[in-house]
Amino acid sequence: MKKTGLQIQDDIFSVIDTSSLKQTIAGKIYKGGMRPINAKTEDAVVTFLTGLNGQIQTGVVNVNIYVPDIAIGSDGQLVCNIPRCRTLEIAILQIAEALKASEYKIYPDNVVQTFPAPEISQHFINARLKFERITF
Repeated sequence: MKKTGLQIQDDIFSVIDTSSLKQTIAGKIYKGGMRPINAKTEDAVVTFLTGLNGQIQTGVVNVNIYVPDIAIGSDGQLVCNIPRCRTLEIAILQIAEALKASEYKIYPDNVVQTFPAPEISQHFINARLKFERITF
């Protein structure tokens, strides 16, 4: 039986929410669109990106981990918390490579990397996870 994007997001969210990521980050894990807009915490967001139907459903789920910027210097300039981002990049890659789900084969799709989000004074680590799910 085929699943919708939100059903797949829910399934993979459940797998990630029970992984070691929950203990690794300082904040919470959210489904796409559920993280508070003014959050200043270190949180992960799991979002369904795209999928193809067939006897094997395939697609991509995105995991972004938000890390608040840190102040440096006497003027308090905000910059990327590189040590923390480095630690979380390694952690999410290791977690992604080890994810197990009964219905899904899940594996990393890209190089895990950090991007700026200057409008919220944070950076986010992005991990794209490919999935395959047999529908018959």
